[in-house]
Amino acid sequence: MGAPAWVGIGAQRSGTAWFTGLLTQHPQVGLGTNGKKEQQLLHKVADGRVPAQEYLDLFPDDGVRRGDFSPQYLRHPSCGVVVPRLLPDAPILVLLRDPVERYRSAMRLAVTRGRSQPYPIPINLQTWAGFYADQLDTWASFVGRERLHVMVYEQVREDAQLAVDAVWRTLGLDPVPLSAVDERSRSSSSSEADWDWPEGTRTALQVMYRPQARRLADDWGLDVSRWESLG
Repeated sequence: MGAPAWVGIGAQRSGTAWFTGLLTQHPQVGLGTNGKKEQQLLHKVADGRVPAQEYLDLFPDDGVRRGDFSPQYLRHPSCGVVVPRLLPDAPILVLLRDPVERYRSAMRLAVTRGRSQPYPIPINLQTWAGFYADQLDTWASFVGRERLHVMVYEQVREDAQLAVDAVWRTLGLDPVPLSAVDERSRSSSSSEADWDWPEGTRTALQVMYRPQARRLADDWGLDVSRWESLG
């Protein structure tokens, strides 16, 4: 039976496509057999909508450290429940970006893709997506903190080689030199979409996210000083 050698769970709009591209530059690291970066299946397995075997079959035991980086997983309430059974040893990767900037990027992406969800679903969904400390605590309750490899996106951008090397070593691999570190992923095109802050939204997010950031620093030892939007 196969299973992912690693799984990335979030956060959305935090450079996960870019980081996955760097991670899979190693000749012994890859994605599922269908080549998708995001399988978007683990939460469906947890909710009984997809058989577990359908997910596991994408990651055969063929010597390649195959994985899945689906940002939906971090914020989905039941995802972590099935991980101890299906992925008992795989490290769980998390990239966290300034939550206010992450929100802005997500709303721009929605404009780019022409999404038309009924108000206020997008606002509620994207607001919850930035409650990182709550989400990490939920995951830790199911898998243990030691399995969560949490990274701050702004720090990773400053030294991507160091960050990727750490993950490769966790997978039992010797690092290799990265190339095209500054190349933009296709998903970054949303940064050019036209979207303006509704009155009061940015201020409200700052108020909500500051306690989350303090918990990340105090409880998780993360350096969030680069999250300048929080003041």
